[in-house]
Amino acid sequence: MLSESQFEETFGGERRKHSPMLLSPALLVVDLQNYFTDRESRAYLQGIEVVVSNSARLIEGFTTFGFPVALTVHRGGSEMMMQWWRNTVEDSWAVPQFTGLPIFYKDTYDAFHETALDSFLKSWGVNQLAICGARTHLCCETTARSAFTNGYATMMIEDALCDKGIDRHICSLKNLANGFSMISRTAEILNLLKGHPK
Repeated sequence: MLSESQFEETFGGERRKHSPMLLSPALLVVDLQNYFTDRESRAYLQGIEVVVSNSARLIEGFTTFGFPVALTVHRGGSEMMMQWWRNTVEDSWAVPQFTGLPIFYKDTYDAFHETALDSFLKSWGVNQLAICGARTHLCCETTARSAFTNGYATMMIEDALCDKGIDRHICSLKNLANGFSMISRTAEILNLLKGHPK
């Protein structure tokens, strides 16, 4: 996560070209599960507690204003994921941080791949995804690119995304900002929700 000045220095130019705005949005919380949040897990991400806290604020905001929220949980592993990582995510590490929301289980990076996410979003009339969760340059970035090619505007919420190392986090968001996604932060999204004309 970046300081306010780092955020402006890194993304200010792209944000002036593509100012954050809400269309008909849904919040997608990607893989905030014990595999990444439990300190005993091999995949624990340092600093993810802040991301969980900001994601909770976002979930409350979206639900308060009547916009859909969905979760993804990574479980198992596709053949390619097993070839690359040489492991799978066992069911015991597929426990989401949040409950009472629609969950889409996936076994690869892309949350749209062989899931019902697209149908869910269409049923709500969604045309934009605000994305938070883990890890920025893997499942979150891949899902943002897939959303874009499936016809959804995308917004990445910088202080509600987490990765293993700030370099991967920044590089991923810089690439997305150049060709795919608006970049925002939790407080800004919550303010936009308050002013949304829904």
